[in-house]
Amino acid sequence: MLTHITIEGFKSLLKIPDLELGQVNVFIGANGSGKSAFLEALGVLGAAVAGRVEDTALRSRGVRPGVPALYKTSLKDERYRRVISLKAVGAWDAETAEYSVALDNLIEEPSDAWTYTNEMLRRGDLRLIGRSPAGKNAPADILEHLSGLSQELRPDAGLIAVVRGFKELNGAPHTLLQVLEDYAIFAPTTPVLRGIEPDASQREPLGLSGGRLPEALEQLLNSRRRQFGDLDLDDVLELLDWVADVDVTPPSNQFLSPNVPSLRRFVRFTDRWMRTGRNRLSAYDASEGALYVLFMLILAAHPKSPQLFAIDNFDQAMHPTLARQVTRLFCQAMLASQRQVLLTTHNPLVLDGLNLNNPAIRLFAVERTYQTGGATQIHRVEIAPGVLAEAKEKGWTLSDLWVMGRIGAVPNL
Repeated sequence: MLTHITIEGFKSLLKIPDLELGQVNVFIGANGSGKSAFLEALGVLGAAVAGRVEDTALRSRGVRPGVPALYKTSLKDERYRRVISLKAVGAWDAETAEYSVALDNLIEEPSDAWTYTNEMLRRGDLRLIGRSPAGKNAPADILEHLSGLSQELRPDAGLIAVVRGFKELNGAPHTLLQVLEDYAIFAPTTPVLRGIEPDASQREPLGLSGGRLPEALEQLLNSRRRQFGDLDLDDVLELLDWVADVDVTPPSNQFLSPNVPSLRRFVRFTDRWMRTGRNRLSAYDASEGALYVLFMLILAAHPKSPQLFAIDNFDQAMHPTLARQVTRLFCQAMLASQRQVLLTTHNPLVLDGLNLNNPAIRLFAVERTYQTGGATQIHRVEIAPGVLAEAKEKGWTLSDLWVMGRIGAVPNL
């Protein structure tokens, strides 16, 4: 999985050096503190790996397209940075790999695609291949492959994307590139989850805005065995106290008005409190919170989910107590799946669903302050034993500590 991320010069992220990640990573902070920018920086990195950084490639990864003037850090008290520098380090099977890139695009005359000013791939401490203004460099066997290219590489085309299939890059380097390229930021919306609007960014198993929810749910559900992938279906339904059961069915005017646009399949809920025969609700009529719960748990449990993905505003549309319980079950499914996730939240009760005694689960505080000149700072929250002892004695939860300002990143209003 990814072990370290370095970001310099992207939006408010002036310099985030070697941030050490776990398997489940939760970022909490005020609106505008830089949480989403951190997720988007990885999306830019994934586009760079794929070979071209432009609006279509960014949008397909859940990154908001923007002009260079808004992408490049421009804090008024800091020296202007011309390039955006990004680096990711990962480890697989006791082997490490590193990919780094520097990107530029003129503010005065922006191009459709960003220019690669530097790009490099390493296996451990060994440089496999790289490019800089001085030219390309690589071991002799890879250079021999490059010499066969029919034309000179354009400045806006990635070098690594050209050679990534060579056997010399097998192992951790190949895995790192694949993980970065497949990375995406999921941010579901209610109309798409309800099936009444299309998803502009379709993926397997779910679209970035919540598309294909019925199909993905149907692939996980085993009603006879009461299973939701590897999760117990009853554990999932316990989160939704009004739901007795859930299934997937074709559209029917028995449950859905003919004036409501729908897809080929839709999610159907059975309400435990309503009269039999009139207790079936479509996704269009059901509580939106139930749809968000299903979306989050499908991403965690589905075998076709990306090896690395992000969810922006994880707690959206959920009651605080529900968000806490969903977080616990989500972490359980993620740890079992061996995948890695980045989550952003504003809801302190999400923190109470985290087991910070497990080093695979990490909490990060994100904030911008006058002391940093508005630059985003991200630090891992590790609760000191003394604070934990005091919290236990007084009955405080992790969310209590956050609201009290004991772990940082509390909005200053």
